[in-house]
Amino acid sequence: MKTVLVINLEVKDNHDEASVGARHTLDLCQQIEAAKSWEESVDDIIAGFEKQHRRKLMFSVSY
Repeated sequence: MKTVLVINLEVKDNHDEASVGARHTLDLCQQIEAAKSWEESVDDIIAGFEKQHRRKLMFSVSY
């Protein structure tokens, strides 16, 4: 069994918002990939992302 992280970033249905959302998603994924252990640092990464981009994320860890 592997641990997976499920993240929901709400994006309005238009081209501009989709473009911004895609850049934010890439940034978030790069931060998670750069972490030595995302399981231990996911709360800090999410909090930093929400503060930097002023967007709320919903996330859960699943097995």
